[in-house]
Amino acid sequence: MTVDEARAWARDGLALLRSIRNDVYSHLPDLTFDNVRTHMPDVPGLDEMYARMPDMPDVRSHLPDLDLSDLHARLDDIRARVSDIDFHRPFDYVNTLNDRLQSLQTHLSSIEIPHRLDLSLLSTTSALSEMYDKVASSPFVAELSSDLREGERIACEVACAVKQSLNGSRLIQYADLPQQWRNNPFVKHGYRFIPLSEWPRLLLSLFALHNETLNIHTHLIPFVAWLVALFPFSPLSSTVPEPDAPMLAFTAFALLCLFTSALWHTMAGCAHPKGMELCARIDYVGIGWLISASVGTIVHYGFQCDSWAHDGFLSLCLVMGIAGSILPFMDWFNEYEYRNYRIAFFLTLAFSSVAPLATLAYVHTAPAMFAFIRPVVPSLLSYVAGLVFYATHFPECYLASRWAHSHVLDRVGGGSHAIWHVFIVLAISLHKAAMAHLKGGIGGELCY
Repeated sequence: MTVDEARAWARDGLALLRSIRNDVYSHLPDLTFDNVRTHMPDVPGLDEMYARMPDMPDVRSHLPDLDLSDLHARLDDIRARVSDIDFHRPFDYVNTLNDRLQSLQTHLSSIEIPHRLDLSLLSTTSALSEMYDKVASSPFVAELSSDLREGERIACEVACAVKQSLNGSRLIQYADLPQQWRNNPFVKHGYRFIPLSEWPRLLLSLFALHNETLNIHTHLIPFVAWLVALFPFSPLSSTVPEPDAPMLAFTAFALLCLFTSALWHTMAGCAHPKGMELCARIDYVGIGWLISASVGTIVHYGFQCDSWAHDGFLSLCLVMGIAGSILPFMDWFNEYEYRNYRIAFFLTLAFSSVAPLATLAYVHTAPAMFAFIRPVVPSLLSYVAGLVFYATHFPECYLASRWAHSHVLDRVGGGSHAIWHVFIVLAISLHKAAMAHLKGGIGGELCY
């Protein structure tokens, strides 16, 4: 049956039902009770009678005056009206009504839904219900629900922290920060929390005192100085020799590292979670390229006379740099609990120099290899020393529980991170100085 046929069937059934109802109404007697009360005696209400009951001696005097002759006359009139009603006509219609109801039943049973259609509908409904249960219990939906709840939690924490910071106009404490902004539990005071809509205030915080001040300027000042020194008309350019291509490449990656670091520490006080986290990941990218560039300078000068090894190991440095640009954007990479894994990753980038150094030792002997990389050792030691401060959170981890005025350091950010920055700048400077010695090649071997 089509939809149109079903509509016509329902329409005919309703019409037949209305016709039966109208016939039944027409065969019922006309009973009018409008004037029945006018033919009844005027008897007082029960409430009035109850009110008079306590006065027992006068009960009879309060009974209504009933005229019996008038009452008989009124009852005879009611009997006459009832006798006028024809009760035979409705009963004569019962047989006709039965036939009409039989025709209605026949019409209602005229449509039949095939059994296979019922089974198909039940099967489809069951399949949809089963599919819904599977989707609702799937890991994807569970993960999506968890992400939504996590997003709501972060939004509430951010709103509370912004309120605590008076919309970014004052510094707050570590305990006021949302979980995502907590990087160093030993730094308790001096945190900015500025909404992204207040970006001028965020930029002006470059020149304010807070717990990121030294973290920003220990990299921002060297960045500006070395960048200006690259231009010939700069006063600083006369104090440094004219750089060659390897020196320019290393300086470019060093400047990238310093800039991304200053950017991240500026945005660390931003109340926008995605913007803050993006800049943190970009900072890791800069670190990865600085390490790869440092190893690349050793490869470039060490294999001047072996183009195959030169190109192969430089390709390895390029791959490691690309890996350092991809891995930081993994969801887990920026989490505080994976901090040691981040350190291990950057150490792995540094240890990519083991293969080229081992090759140099095999080709030129180990003493020749050690003599070649000796100028780089001070730079390497500076990186390692800074990494120790970064990994241990020293000195704030020591002073937080032993010095009552440790919060003074939080006013400018005088902690392990700023010390690590100083060692990175020192390492870059030492490596640039060492490149002048590396240029002579291993054992004085020059092929360019």
